[in-house]
Amino acid sequence: MKKVIFFDIDGTLVHHQGETRNIPNKVIDQMDRLQKAGYLLFIASGRPFSFINDTISSYPFDGYILSNGAHVEYKKRLLFHKPMEYNQVKKLVKKLNSLECEYIIETKYKSYLNPTYRELYDFFIGCDINESLLVHNFNEDVIIAEALKIEVNAKDDVREEIESYIKDKFNYDSHGTKNAFEIYASEVTKAVGVTKVLEYLNIDRQNSYAFGDGLNDVEMLQEVGIGIAMGNAVEEAKLVANKVCGHVDEEGLYHALKELL
Repeated sequence: MKKVIFFDIDGTLVHHQGETRNIPNKVIDQMDRLQKAGYLLFIASGRPFSFINDTISSYPFDGYILSNGAHVEYKKRLLFHKPMEYNQVKKLVKKLNSLECEYIIETKYKSYLNPTYRELYDFFIGCDINESLLVHNFNEDVIIAEALKIEVNAKDDVREEIESYIKDKFNYDSHGTKNAFEIYASEVTKAVGVTKVLEYLNIDRQNSYAFGDGLNDVEMLQEVGIGIAMGNAVEEAKLVANKVCGHVDEEGLYHALKELL
């Protein structure tokens, strides 16, 4: 009987803070144990592939749900790929440029950032991304057609205008600061990615588990058989979860894996 576990990254697998965000060795030991027992292990993250650092990608995960569900892989086989609608993205970028906002365009395997956007660059480098997959010289029209997600650093005086513009056109999440937005296609969530994996692998929903802490984990926690919110999770995630485990800073994931599975 096949079983699968989906892991969010930030605030779940790794700590929110720290220059290098490594999976704790105790958690790796538990993941090794579960893989040997036949569990399939997936990353389920808002991050695109280019934001998965080497210390995480070097672990033999069975697959990935990335960009909040817009990119799904199993054993390097692409199961699902949902770019944002071209004309909508074109208009969004025009809007962001008119408001002088910094933004980064994220595609299946690379991310694209104007080299003059230093504030956004410094922020993402601090998030321990794979800088080799961050491109600075590119044709924006070509890249827009491949966009899975756009992250925006808005100025205080235009935040409300941006949110008003995107709220009926895209899915989005505000993270980090009140002026930071993750914007992605309205048709995708992590739950969509979970469904694609379960269907492809013919795994019963009751044999699926997920761990998460953010707003973008809410649908995923509801979609699986057992959704587990971290102790540091937002209240919305805790309310829909079947269980709440310990805080990420207090080895919550380690104890949950050891005791629940």
